[in-house]
Amino acid sequence: MSRTTRRHAAWLELVGDILQGQPGAAEFPHAQVADLLIESFDAACCSLNVVDRAWVDHVVGGWPVGFLPMAPPSGVLPDATTHPLIRWYAVTGSSAPQSLGRVPRAVAGPRLCAEWSAFARPFGITHQLALPLRVGEGIESYVVSRPDDDYDDADADLAALVLPALAALVRQHRVLRDVPAEQYDCAYGIRLTRREFAVLRLLGEGLTAQAIARRLRTSPRTVHKHLEHLYRKLGVRDRLMAVQRARDAGLLTAPPEPGGRRGTPDHTLLIPSPRTGDHLPAAPALTSAPPARPAG
Repeated sequence: MSRTTRRHAAWLELVGDILQGQPGAAEFPHAQVADLLIESFDAACCSLNVVDRAWVDHVVGGWPVGFLPMAPPSGVLPDATTHPLIRWYAVTGSSAPQSLGRVPRAVAGPRLCAEWSAFARPFGITHQLALPLRVGEGIESYVVSRPDDDYDDADADLAALVLPALAALVRQHRVLRDVPAEQYDCAYGIRLTRREFAVLRLLGEGLTAQAIARRLRTSPRTVHKHLEHLYRKLGVRDRLMAVQRARDAGLLTAPPEPGGRRGTPDHTLLIPSPRTGDHLPAAPALTSAPPARPAG
């Protein structure tokens, strides 16, 4: 078995375990994902980066634990607009993986890249590859870093395969993260998988199969397969009966009284769009996407 095949098999196994596992109130397995990212891309470390409303780049998770400081030794967090990769996503609006070495000079010139390298080099970071989980409303990304060889075409191809699975895992976790423990117990009792339970939750919110597919980053055909399994396990024939049966069984919360608030607030951190003015250049000729406007 080739190394590429082994990498693909490892990701299929991880994704399958998380998507099809039994429901339970568990934290997202960032460390497990990070370990596989480090192995897959021959990286020294992996971080989860989020940009806050003050346009500051935060390392909210780092693996191996302790490899990267959660804040610079100076105590001064860097302006995210000085990071070449973040500028790339801000200017282009792309949601694809990108490596530091492939950011065009039209986006990040030599002086800016040199300044960022001087900041990052003491941490053993020379080359980076970003796998963005969210771009548009802001930027949230896994970043794998290494000190020696740059990322090549094979790395870029693997990142393009891995990213949709990663995004799907994160989307599913966000659907299930606020579920009460007793509802997990009910889902476990009728042997729902995590994926089926996530589909049921969104069905209970009134979403169509197409909308569920968009939310979970999958295809409508796959959602319909999950719905078939749900109907069979619930002993019903259609979505309306499925939602009612799920509420009766304690799998879903009853709808609010008329005039009450609907839905559960989304606690996902909203990250700002890029600032305008001198902080970011105009979009380069290689993309037709205009620079995003500032939030607020």
